[in-house]
Amino acid sequence: MVKTRTALFAVTYLSAAIGYVTVMAHVHPAGHAAFWALAVLSVFRHGLRPFQVSRRWLNLLAVSVMVLSLSRLRADFLVEPLLDGMLILTGIKLLEAEKARDYMQIYLLCLFLLLGSGLMSLSASFLFYMVPLALLLTVSLMLLAFEDAAPGAALPKEALRKIAWNAGAMCVLSLPVAALLFLILPRTNFPLLNFLNQAAFGRTGFAESVRLGEVASIQEDSAVVFRAQMAPVDQGLLYWRGIVLDAFDGITWRPSRSSRSEPPAQAASPQPGDLRQVIYMEPYGLNRLFGLDRPVRIEGVPAQRSADGTFRVWSPIFKKTRYVVWSRVKTPYREAPGDLQKLLALPGDLPPRIRRLGLHLTAGKRAQDAVRDALAFLQSDRFRYALNDLPRDLESFLFDKRKGNCEYFASALAVLLRLGGVPCRLVGGYRGGYYNETGGYYLVLQKHAHVWTECYLPGKGWIRLDPTPPLAGTPALAYGERLLTRLRLLMDIINYHWFRLVVDYDVERQLALVRKARTLARNLAKRPEPPQGWKAAAAVAAMLALLTAAVGTVLHRRRHRENPGRKLRRAFASKMRRYGYELQPWEGLEEFVLRLEARDVREKALEFVRPFNEAVYRKGCLDKATVKHLTRILRDL
Repeated sequence: MVKTRTALFAVTYLSAAIGYVTVMAHVHPAGHAAFWALAVLSVFRHGLRPFQVSRRWLNLLAVSVMVLSLSRLRADFLVEPLLDGMLILTGIKLLEAEKARDYMQIYLLCLFLLLGSGLMSLSASFLFYMVPLALLLTVSLMLLAFEDAAPGAALPKEALRKIAWNAGAMCVLSLPVAALLFLILPRTNFPLLNFLNQAAFGRTGFAESVRLGEVASIQEDSAVVFRAQMAPVDQGLLYWRGIVLDAFDGITWRPSRSSRSEPPAQAASPQPGDLRQVIYMEPYGLNRLFGLDRPVRIEGVPAQRSADGTFRVWSPIFKKTRYVVWSRVKTPYREAPGDLQKLLALPGDLPPRIRRLGLHLTAGKRAQDAVRDALAFLQSDRFRYALNDLPRDLESFLFDKRKGNCEYFASALAVLLRLGGVPCRLVGGYRGGYYNETGGYYLVLQKHAHVWTECYLPGKGWIRLDPTPPLAGTPALAYGERLLTRLRLLMDIINYHWFRLVVDYDVERQLALVRKARTLARNLAKRPEPPQGWKAAAAVAAMLALLTAAVGTVLHRRRHRENPGRKLRRAFASKMRRYGYELQPWEGLEEFVLRLEARDVREKALEFVRPFNEAVYRKGCLDKATVKHLTRILRDL
């Protein structure tokens, strides 16, 4: 036998624990301490060492807590103080709990805490908290009814199991009604409550400028920036363009104010070969939209297109946002360079050593040769990638410490090329991403923050240059090697589908469901016509079924036949493993080979990698002759 009051206490404390877990990431440390102190006192009062408390003093404490919470409210800080107050009130009610109304107030506060966490974050974790809380509150209400009818009574364990079973059945039976209400209740895309928690967004990420050393802190942040639903592509194409910076003052790069903008109507139309991505952007507090370099068209949100190939919306993004972007990734962008003086400008106080170095590398050379020599200089063994103990300026990077992250390498290349008369600028965005094969999308984190260089070559157009060394030790690659990252990719599928099916469900989808239901109802309402020639129809249907089965069998066998490109890649990785080098699953072959230390091994490996990339990525055809040729090279490697 179990006393009803004991079971009621246990279920109530579990409910309060769930309410606490939902908001613990958003509560002030003083709120944590106060809740724990009150919870421990309530355990002593109701279980270990009972003692009396004055309701008058508890009510006075509750009023004081709410006054203090309300006094902390600001226009951009509304939710967190209220969560602090409600959490402390929950602890006070746990200490006070004696009557039925006390328990009802505790349950109501737990629901408010859950709703408050939903205002702070639209994560799928809301569902995992809501389901057990709904079950516990249903059990609590049943136990409360027993306790009210017979105070101090005891129930057999079998009765408690039946109560839990009935509560679960009630929750399950309510799901169809909840699903129906979710489908039919009107909603809007306008973020009515987004102003409540804007302070939670925009803590990291790119601003409208990039200062030397600034991205280093971002590259150590594993927060999600966006998810890009698309087919997997070569790693060399994973440059997510966001902002163009062409004005440099010696420390900071900014976009010039003369950057032209175009209305949405003038955006380019998709062409054959353009890549389509569906971007699910997290709230991050800026108005820049990202897409594979180069985005040419944005659909789904009203966006302003700049002449430099970047897009922005009219106001900062403070809610989860979905849009479609079309990118032209395989050809140089042939936009006119515009004001050449702007793209060649350098600060007047540029150190003489940098000027001498730039002239040494680029003076009297063609633009292509200047680019090649400057790039080779920065990618030589004298420089290395680093995130800590960064140089104070560009001169220190080039001549003293000779280590830095992407901003230093990209800035150095742009300055050296401008000294040689080559128009260039910086591009900020993200590089790479973890592909989730189960969900079919790339997960891009703040760790993938990156800056690269873009230069204009006459007759070719704008060319992307990335002087940052392709080391395996960069934060994103190192993070990707962890087992926890793989588990995170698996769990992230829940968040991805939560956003697609729940958060992004709006009026347009409601109308689409109505139209489908109307069409289905009309089809069912039609009176079926009497069959004519049913024997011939049955024969045709049988032939079609056999043909479908045969085609399905052939397609199934083809689908499960190993791709020769993957087989060759695996054989190449096995060869490299004998030399002590490990090819990562997400790593491009040429990127991998360029980081090999042994020169003879690197040259032999390039003899395989270059024809392999030519056949697979440029021609898109890996015929038998090419496979034999590549197999012969692997045999000699």
